[in-house]
Amino acid sequence: MTTESEVHVEYAVLPGRARESALVHVGDPASRKPVIWGSERLASLTAAFDDIEAHEVEAVVLLGSAHSFGAGADLTALAAARTADDAAELGAEGWSTFRRLTEWDAPSFALITGFALGGALELALFADYRLARSDTRAIGLPEVRLGLVPGWGGIHRLARLAGPRVAYDVAVRDSRRGTSLSADDAARLGIIDQVVPAADWNEQWPAAVAALLPSFTPQRRQRRPSDEEYAAQLETVHSDFARSRPTVSAAPACAVELLDAAQTETLDEAQAATTAVFAELLLSDAGAASLYAYQLSRSPGRLPADLAVGSAQPVERAAVIGAGLMASQLATLLVRFGGLPVVLTDLDQARADRGAELVRSQLATAAEKGQLSETEAARLSALVSASAEPGAIAGADFVIEAIFENMAAKKQALAEAEKHLAPHALLATNTSSLSISEMADDLQHPERVIGFHIFNPVESVPLVEIIHGRQTDEATVATALELAAKLKRQAIVAADSPGFVVNRLLTRLYDVVMTTIDAGGDPLVVDHSIDDLGLPMSPLRLLDFVGPAIQLHVSETMHDAFPDRFSRLEWLTRVVDGGLRTVLQRDQTLTAEAAALLPAPDESTTGAELAASVRTGILDALTDEVDRMLAEGVVERAEDIDKAMILGANFPWALGGLTPYLRSRTENTRKNSEGETR
Repeated sequence: MTTESEVHVEYAVLPGRARESALVHVGDPASRKPVIWGSERLASLTAAFDDIEAHEVEAVVLLGSAHSFGAGADLTALAAARTADDAAELGAEGWSTFRRLTEWDAPSFALITGFALGGALELALFADYRLARSDTRAIGLPEVRLGLVPGWGGIHRLARLAGPRVAYDVAVRDSRRGTSLSADDAARLGIIDQVVPAADWNEQWPAAVAALLPSFTPQRRQRRPSDEEYAAQLETVHSDFARSRPTVSAAPACAVELLDAAQTETLDEAQAATTAVFAELLLSDAGAASLYAYQLSRSPGRLPADLAVGSAQPVERAAVIGAGLMASQLATLLVRFGGLPVVLTDLDQARADRGAELVRSQLATAAEKGQLSETEAARLSALVSASAEPGAIAGADFVIEAIFENMAAKKQALAEAEKHLAPHALLATNTSSLSISEMADDLQHPERVIGFHIFNPVESVPLVEIIHGRQTDEATVATALELAAKLKRQAIVAADSPGFVVNRLLTRLYDVVMTTIDAGGDPLVVDHSIDDLGLPMSPLRLLDFVGPAIQLHVSETMHDAFPDRFSRLEWLTRVVDGGLRTVLQRDQTLTAEAAALLPAPDESTTGAELAASVRTGILDALTDEVDRMLAEGVVERAEDIDKAMILGANFPWALGGLTPYLRSRTENTRKNSEGETR
């Protein structure tokens, strides 16, 4: 009887060849579960390699499943490491197994399907050749985002294979952004040797491997850039790294240091250096915090304890009220991941048709990127329809409005929709801050109204805030949670409160930033006052991304609800009234138009003193708002706030979530105060 962690070897003769090759199935070929590299699977791979050594094979071929080549290390084991020896042993296990591929006369091939992330890609990088199925959607090394470095040779192997520029982009830049490469991207960068069409994968890969066999020579394993080329690329790496946003984790800097040495070090030296750095980072505060944040980001959404577990209703058809950009993105999400027929409705047929065409365009783009097959994109496109008739939504089980942020307009849209729906159908709103309860108050079935706040850009932000109003029933919440999971979105459940979770906290942060600017504080000093937290964008850059008008609307909503803590923002109002869509130039200085609207400067506090004051003010304000939200029951658990900020606002994993960071700051302040008193 085999186990999930068992590696299976079979011996077969490839087309046109005479000798056997070893086909190493690193996971169950039929399983949809990704391969996770723990001690048990590594031991099984070692045993498989021992068996191969007893045979005279022409090649070693590594295969995943039809769905993936595999993922990374077992994070449970990583989180359990308590000593430097524990951590170093975890690093050494992968190295000692994977590097055996470089010690045989027979060439090795990694056949990448679906995705190859972390440890799985490191295994592939030890192979002599890498072939990828054309629909492979994610190739990368995400460890730096976890506060670590690739622990099993990924940086060394990638730098020697494709150069330090590519290695930096994959292991540091893309990792911090949470992005990865498609098969075509990886081939263009020299990581993949050959892309094989997905439609004929099973027939073509054996022939492709057989065709490559005659080209193999031992010298292939010694390939690397020239010293001059390596040095030139390394110079651009250091230049880019110096310009990158700060992070509280040492992982990015450690990864660059490993790149510095990769050109000249031996495998033994690379193993020793990588293992030592990996162990140090794993046992650091940032490493532990990142693992907590990662695991939290993967946790399923849960009902609050005070809500009974209702029975989720099936969702088989959907409708979107509105056909603008946000509405089309929501429709794409429902079609692409939910597989649901979706109708978009708007005030006239031309607008509705444009929205449907936007959906089809987004599906076509996904096919061009290899994220969908052309056949699948065409099938999903056929599920999209458009209408100017309000009654076109009849038969939908889930209807979501995505019109402009105006309470009266939203209430009217939901009231009209209710006329055409069965009583069980969910009426959802994508509002970012308005009251769900107020929207539902005048409806016949307010119990089926729910907030389903998807963040922009829809395709890349994985969070959905599920907001239950005063009258929302348990079955509606349960259905929304199940639908979020079906759409491959991570959910938090929150009570109806202005701004919900992410926007309430971000707006409190903005309130400190903007009121300081309104008081004459230097905008650029203010903007960079929390750079040390490692946020992906400064406040003003995020303002440009969100849009000043949208942020002003949310800020005014929060002021109306909590005037004691949220202010009227003078400069931001002038920016919006002036029709400005951005306030920063590409060099991160203010535009002339935005600068002309500033109040008179206050010279009494400048530079480091002002930055320190703003930083303290922001963190004090966030601490206060978190405490209030927990006391009010906006969410049941602090972990819900952490999950929301990690997934919805890109709060750095290396801080371990917002609430642990704020708690540790408060505790450190208390200890320092007690020390001074003594």
